[in-house]
Amino acid sequence: MLPPLADLEALAARLGVSDLIGLDAGRGQAALDDASALIRQEADATWVDDEGQLEDVPDAVASICLAVAYRAYRNPEGTVQASLGDASVTYARTGGGSAIYLTDYEIKALRRVAGRSAVLSVGYATPYYDRAVPAPGDEWWEVYD
Repeated sequence: MLPPLADLEALAARLGVSDLIGLDAGRGQAALDDASALIRQEADATWVDDEGQLEDVPDAVASICLAVAYRAYRNPEGTVQASLGDASVTYARTGGGSAIYLTDYEIKALRRVAGRSAVLSVGYATPYYDRAVPAPGDEWWEVYD
């Protein structure tokens, strides 16, 4: 397993505690591991060197990892609504109710950091030219006889 993209001490600071110990440390570490795996999958990058050590993790990636782990730690069941009177609990319908997920904003930020944007080029055939795709060296505006 690859190392998490953020450390347990930073998660503890975001949770407002000085240290996570015992079972809380295990929950926090699991949340960081799961968040890191999801981020690596989405970004298609590991940020790990040949020895398996973290290497050049962008600040935005570490922040996103902490945000995902924070959500998972604070709400492990993925509850989106809770009531006290007459006890009611509602779970998220999207994403299977998992506590580990990326928001749309986080996905866009990860893609920018990883150099994967949603902008792409699409070639298409046209009936106005004999060849839709010119050969190397041909100018695209030439009409071929």
